[in-house]
Amino acid sequence: MKRQNCQKTIYIIRHAQTNANRKGKWIGARSVNKLNEYGKKQARFTAKYLSEQNVDASKIFSSPTERALGHAEIIQKRLNIPIEKIHSLTEMNLGILEDRTQSEGFVLAPNEYYNWKNNLRKFEPPLGESAVEASERFYEIVEFISINYTKNDIIIIAHGVVIKLFLARILKASIERGETEIKVPETTHGTITQVNFDGQAFKFIKVIPNKFPDSRRVATFG
Repeated sequence: MKRQNCQKTIYIIRHAQTNANRKGKWIGARSVNKLNEYGKKQARFTAKYLSEQNVDASKIFSSPTERALGHAEIIQKRLNIPIEKIHSLTEMNLGILEDRTQSEGFVLAPNEYYNWKNNLRKFEPPLGESAVEASERFYEIVEFISINYTKNDIIIIAHGVVIKLFLARILKASIERGETEIKVPETTHGTITQVNFDGQAFKFIKVIPNKFPDSRRVATFG
């Protein structure tokens, strides 16, 4: 991959809340869920924040899931820039665990439920993808966008687990622990993770909290 000297500011937004999030379900790459009314408030807050910060982006890069695109469309209306859907920005494919509660997941795939709770590196749900695969896929597309996109500001709409895995990689945090125990800054629905890219490496800057915060239980899923 060709590299060049560049300074980019990347705003990685975790899509806002859905009703499936409120119900405590695993929602992954194939889950179909719209933003709920609270989630729309979260999305409008991110749009307002980006506008007030004069973020200079010419498009919004979004996961193609309904919930991510719903969030992207709210930002689009505020910033008046197009959306580009990129499949590699989607959430981890959770296979047979998609749209299940944790109790259902425990019955269907007890070993993977254990790995979710204790060692995400080993998490590989049946008919899905492993956490390691999702981490590589997401990191590579964010790096590709950062290197090749001409604007200095980049807006990305993505999902909770892949954002957490991305932060673990750039902050060198172990994922050999439960999903909720990985030592990275918390990114609840509607938060904005600001990262810089210098053409060689990413640097974490901060997480901008949402004016309409999640509960801790809701923040765990998708």
